[in-house]
Amino acid sequence: MDAAVPRALVVGCATGIGAAGARLLAERGWRVALLDRSPGVVTLGSELDAAYTGVVDVTNSDAYSGHIHDAVAALGGIEAGWSNVGVQSSGNVEQLSLRDLEQAWAVNVRSHVLLARTLVPALRTSGGGALLLTSSNSGLMAEESMVAYSVTKAATVALGKCLARDHARDKIRVNTLCPGYVDTSFNGPIWSRVGGREAFLTQIGATIPLGRMATAEEIGAMAVWLLSPEASYITGQAVVADGGELVS
Repeated sequence: MDAAVPRALVVGCATGIGAAGARLLAERGWRVALLDRSPGVVTLGSELDAAYTGVVDVTNSDAYSGHIHDAVAALGGIEAGWSNVGVQSSGNVEQLSLRDLEQAWAVNVRSHVLLARTLVPALRTSGGGALLLTSSNSGLMAEESMVAYSVTKAATVALGKCLARDHARDKIRVNTLCPGYVDTSFNGPIWSRVGGREAFLTQIGATIPLGRMATAEEIGAMAVWLLSPEASYITGQAVVADGGELVS
């Protein structure tokens, strides 16, 4: 990275994995810009002395693209971007509504494309850098009654590989992060299917060899590593952090 102070845009960071990763970036000397649909991102932006903080719905393409441009301008260039947005819904193909499917596509796929369309030219101008898209281990397996989620997360993995292939010569690395169960409210729909978080915890040993969910800080740290020069030879990968769930 050419900049004396590396610069990163994190989208989807008011809470959970994104907030943990944004804090770690700031602790390690990165200048950050933050976007989220929740007004809570403003508090985080103040805490981290962010160069730019925006509240935006990523399904509003024009507004979202405008915020991305403004964030890069406020940073004065960019070396890394992390698209950490996602929406989860349950249902098999007979149960899901087309509205749920369209929402999942808009958040879990189209928003990543919008980010990449703006950041690829900016990263090229900076001499290269890294993009990270948050997918899920659900995008790498057939998840029961999670059609919209699994299909769109699989599309995120494919998008990351395409971007990595297309822009390697620009010195832009692109990877996807594929967490398993993380102990955040994002997994509420899954917990509700088995009677809540505590009920889920009693069953987790049968699903996850390590016997627990990940913390947001663990996954945030992996994201920061993938964005950093320490991962300089890694691109086009779906990096799994799921406690061994996909081990066969």
